[in-house]
Amino acid sequence: MYKLFVVTCLLVSGCHAPDAVPSPGADHAADGGAGGDAAATSSSDLDEFMRAHMQTAHIPGLAAVAVKGSQTVLSHAWGEADVSTHRPVTPDTLFMLASVSKTVTSVALMQLWELGKFQLDDPIDAVLGYAARNPKFPDVPITYRMLLSHTSSIEDGVHSFDYYVTDMDSPISLQMLYEGYLKSGGAYYDASNWNATKAPGTHYSYSNLGLSLAGLLAEKLAGMSLQDYCKQHIFTPLGMNETSFFLKDLDRSHIAMPYSVDSSGKYVPAGYYCYPDYPDGQLRTSATQLARFLTAFIQFGDYNGTRVLAKATVEEMRKQQPASQEGLQWEFETVAGKKLMGHGGSDLGVSTMMLFDPATGAGFVVLTNGNVYGNGDMTQIAALGEIYAKMLELAEK
Repeated sequence: MYKLFVVTCLLVSGCHAPDAVPSPGADHAADGGAGGDAAATSSSDLDEFMRAHMQTAHIPGLAAVAVKGSQTVLSHAWGEADVSTHRPVTPDTLFMLASVSKTVTSVALMQLWELGKFQLDDPIDAVLGYAARNPKFPDVPITYRMLLSHTSSIEDGVHSFDYYVTDMDSPISLQMLYEGYLKSGGAYYDASNWNATKAPGTHYSYSNLGLSLAGLLAEKLAGMSLQDYCKQHIFTPLGMNETSFFLKDLDRSHIAMPYSVDSSGKYVPAGYYCYPDYPDGQLRTSATQLARFLTAFIQFGDYNGTRVLAKATVEEMRKQQPASQEGLQWEFETVAGKKLMGHGGSDLGVSTMMLFDPATGAGFVVLTNGNVYGNGDMTQIAALGEIYAKMLELAEK
């Protein structure tokens, strides 16, 4: 399997995605209940809009939250989390985030930076325990900034995504993964794991494995697993009490089943799958919980008086980085002609987006269990893009 970098007319989204499935045939409407909370409920017009666009995009279920500054403007859901049982999606349904997970990993690492554990332009070798070097540029060290800005020259190699597992967390640890991936002769080593023509720090190339390595470094710096660290310093402070990188921590009856679509238009469950490079895509949470994380970033690290990052740290993360097309793991995207910041995600049966407008503080979270980007159908991708534009419009009101 491989990860996919999707470019659309509406936005650019770095994704963690396996093989695309066959293009769908007949439309399969996403019927089911809608959920909401005290913040807001949708109008019939919004319901009609969302269901029509979900049908076009072949999305069984969707949860969305719109925010403005520190306020929740709308929190609602449409369709089904499980087509076979007709379990409805609610704003509290858990979804796999795919590459939106990267923003959480980056916040965790930057919290450790605030504690003086490292400098952004330090080589990673001392903490990693060995010299990580592109064999074509052996004298150029890889730094933390490079990992967080996709300029490390570490690539998602051709053999790097053959270790998906279903209904269990991966038995391959991050330590084992990178011992085998970065070292010549390792179990997962291939020449394609490294950019052969561009030196570290000189070229932007979206890298799931580069960012996941940042997650391993966070574990080493913190002296605990990334999950335990995030639970203590991000999830619990923000009230994200049903959020985890691992299946073992979650009630599966609360998780939306990911779906692809076969040639007849029938939804096909992808199962609850996992992989060893979990910091780049495997976080599962709800739209409601993720909106709290987004709100904290919009508010320069503060959520209702709980601070998870210093204002200056968020300012640095929002800056476009040297040789990069984005900030420190937070991407620049364009929706409805407006330059937003955040991250999108794609994996088999998963299409997600979290964005905000730095100028206005308006933002949104959209989580789905549909294989929109994996299908590669521009009509479906455009329909999902229109949903993003609608959520931004609602957030701005």
